[in-house]
Amino acid sequence: MDELKLNIDDDLKALLVARDATGVANFMRSLPPSDTSITVTNLSEEYQDLFWTLLIAGDSDLAADLAEHFPDDYAEDLVEDLDSDSAAKLLDHFDSDEQYEILSRLDEEQSEEILGKMTAIEALDVERRLKYERDEAGGIMMTEILVYPESVTRQNIVNDLRDNYEKHRSYEQRYIFNVDAEGKLTGTIPMRKLVYAPLDWEQDDLYGKCVQAVEATTDLDDLRSTFDRVDHSVVPVVDEAGVLLGAVTRAAVQEAIAKRQEEQMMQFGGLISGEELRIMPFTSRCLKRLAFLMPSILLSYLAVGVIAIYEPVIKEISVLAVFLPMVANLSGAAGNQAVAVSIRELTLGLIDKRHLTRVLGKEVLIGLVNGLTIGGVLAGITYLMRPDQTYLLPMVVGVAYACSSVIAVCVGGCLPLLLKRIDIDPAMLSSPMLTTLTDMASFFLVLSLASVILL
Repeated sequence: MDELKLNIDDDLKALLVARDATGVANFMRSLPPSDTSITVTNLSEEYQDLFWTLLIAGDSDLAADLAEHFPDDYAEDLVEDLDSDSAAKLLDHFDSDEQYEILSRLDEEQSEEILGKMTAIEALDVERRLKYERDEAGGIMMTEILVYPESVTRQNIVNDLRDNYEKHRSYEQRYIFNVDAEGKLTGTIPMRKLVYAPLDWEQDDLYGKCVQAVEATTDLDDLRSTFDRVDHSVVPVVDEAGVLLGAVTRAAVQEAIAKRQEEQMMQFGGLISGEELRIMPFTSRCLKRLAFLMPSILLSYLAVGVIAIYEPVIKEISVLAVFLPMVANLSGAAGNQAVAVSIRELTLGLIDKRHLTRVLGKEVLIGLVNGLTIGGVLAGITYLMRPDQTYLLPMVVGVAYACSSVIAVCVGGCLPLLLKRIDIDPAMLSSPMLTTLTDMASFFLVLSLASVILL
């Protein structure tokens, strides 16, 4: 199997060296679908750029289909590295929502240059969508929908669908949308009714249960609430004047929510961009990681500063150095549990930035109970590890952790809400800020209690 994989890679590289665009396209068509993505990722960065340029030239539709299987961050880096002609040719074959997703991430100058080289219809559609945010209905809607004037007959609709079968294959086909002369939405016809209803039914008889439209500025959380209240799988999207712009599917909303949660988890792990793959450019990956690590230097020094203040205490009671990391790590773990719960509840819309008091009240008790429990265990471990010490050392460690635990869960629970108040993504800074604060609190409590009780 490994030998076969090496042969595949070598064959593809030979085509790339020969600059054979048609050969590259034919080669990719011959691969099983399960091998296409991994074959591309096995190429070096230099060969990947050449691969996409040749594949776009050989078969831009195949290139778009393959690129859409990669995460948006990879597609963004790809379009960024391509020349504007190749990028425009590739994006022309993307679905409208993917076009928006990528171009909205690029800088304005490059985005306008690519739009200028895309086909006029595609460029106009994307420019209209770029007015909206990525987490709004206008940003996640699809514009490939079936739209007909309200005066059109049933037979005209059927004839158009048959005559333009290839064009309409990628369209949202569960509903047909009717508009007036100004483009305003006037009604929806379920496709199943159009197909199954008796032939003698009048146009008005075909209209199904009213599908409530949403405005293009409706945010993701409100969209989720909308789909929770209705049994439709698609809702039309209109502007402030009621003009039909596109449609949002339940699946698209669920995908956007899942993507947001995934990005938050990645940011929680220290990836500011929200996503990273090892096939992305080396420089880009370095900068994304440094964006998180550099501010952490300052935060780390703040925590270490507490130890520096109490350095004489550590010199006098050196055994404390053994227990400082233990108390700090366990406090950080307790705080991260509270952070995770708050971020999850924010995502689900169960709390918002106004609920600080409620969150604080819920966390104090659990922090105290768990703190006393774990503090008692730590005191016992301390006594067993250092039986030569008096009972006062276990008491210092246990009490310090109990107090630190209460502080950690209160800070961890409230920090995401405070960051949300100042429009900072809670998933991005909650973890490093919490680590600093819990370390400072733990170090201070252990060392200050030791200086009072043990000296």
